[in-house]
Amino acid sequence: MADILKVTTPMSGYDNSSIKNNPQAGQGVQIQNPVDPSKVTRGDNRTDSGGSKEQQLAFQYGSNFGTFLNSIKNMPDLSKIFTDIFFQGEDVLTGGVMGEEAAKQIASFFQAAQMKDEEILGFIKDQAESSVRFNGGIFEQLRHVMSDTNSVDLKTDVLNFIRKFNDMSSGKHILHDIFNNVDGMKAYVFKQTADQIENLLNALNLSASAGDTSSNAVLLKEKLLPMLGKYVAQNHEMGTFRDKISLLTVLISRYENGNREDVLQAFSKLTGYQGFRKHFGNTSMEEFGELLEQVDMEQAAGKNEWADKFIDFVSMGANGDTGLENKQMFLNLLHNMVLNESVYMPLLHLAFPIHIGGKKLFSEMWIDPDEEGSSTQAGVERRVRIFAKFDIKDLGQFKLLMLYGESNSVLQIYYPEKITKSESNIQKGIKSIMEKYHFRSDNIFLYAGEGPTSPLTVFPKIQERRNSVDVTI
Repeated sequence: MADILKVTTPMSGYDNSSIKNNPQAGQGVQIQNPVDPSKVTRGDNRTDSGGSKEQQLAFQYGSNFGTFLNSIKNMPDLSKIFTDIFFQGEDVLTGGVMGEEAAKQIASFFQAAQMKDEEILGFIKDQAESSVRFNGGIFEQLRHVMSDTNSVDLKTDVLNFIRKFNDMSSGKHILHDIFNNVDGMKAYVFKQTADQIENLLNALNLSASAGDTSSNAVLLKEKLLPMLGKYVAQNHEMGTFRDKISLLTVLISRYENGNREDVLQAFSKLTGYQGFRKHFGNTSMEEFGELLEQVDMEQAAGKNEWADKFIDFVSMGANGDTGLENKQMFLNLLHNMVLNESVYMPLLHLAFPIHIGGKKLFSEMWIDPDEEGSSTQAGVERRVRIFAKFDIKDLGQFKLLMLYGESNSVLQIYYPEKITKSESNIQKGIKSIMEKYHFRSDNIFLYAGEGPTSPLTVFPKIQERRNSVDVTI
């Protein structure tokens, strides 16, 4: 039968029927990575499950921990950043690059860095103690409980107790974070809603003692959150306001978790384990409650006057109050400090400037006070590993590595090459200092040069998680 729909007779090879006989012809030469229906792949024909031959033997480093390791390896050098700020502090203050109020607060921070020889040791101890959240007799015993038991249930309940105690000791700080977060929401809502938020904030008891969370928790959960949720539903709010609500729910959860009665109940549950009673005896919940009354919650929460001034100093710089040309430098400083406080960092990190005897120096150090968990293992010698960087104005950067045990000590120091002629004097001075503070100086090695740059090369334990389960959230 004739094809009456065609105007002319088609040329050979251009008939649509040829496509039916060659299905691949319709895809065209421009299509890359044609879809294979037998496999589920990404848009670029890759599968990160390790199914291809190239990936079967390769490690996947796309995890949170892998990102942490890369960040540590490439993070800005805090000592170099801060020395630029600290050594030129007065010049910045007198240069007129910041407001009067900012200048006063930053000048107060530089003033706090001035100290005498006899004050340095106490200052460093205070910074170290405020950096360790869980210290004291109770937590030392809990460490022994954790190391001695193989019970997963006991370890879980110990960690649950510590989590509740941490939230209780930080209760006032969390409450103020809640207040500031909710107060910031008023800029994203209509005036009527902003007035309702203001009234609820005025009803918060900001002076409530640590552990006394009941009344504030009821106000937050039963009045504030429903009101904010209703606003989101009515106005289809999906932006910053909703993000603030998400943060608020986390803060409320932590605040309520720090209720004093819940902490006591968590301790009471621990007393049912034999492994716990082995170290704590027959301590009752009532006796532990009396101990809580004697705890300085501000100290337990890491309260430190110098650290507060340091935080104000960094915050002002990150906000641009010291001049926009310095803002990125402060942001790098903040990034470095936060990274060193990561849950993946198993070390104590300290950083502080000191102005002593007319000389300015900045020191940053990483400390493993219990290498390999040796202090909780019977018959194993405790060893401390330290890596410190310190910059001295007009001299340069020094680096110190120390491995100190009960029977042996090793000290390595890297110093600027321009003072090589003073190496013998440096060694004598170090020995004198160690003898003064009753440290052994079995092996002291001095090297001219840069030395290690990252804690990754000094503390192998940082990378131990590399062999654990790879998880990305």
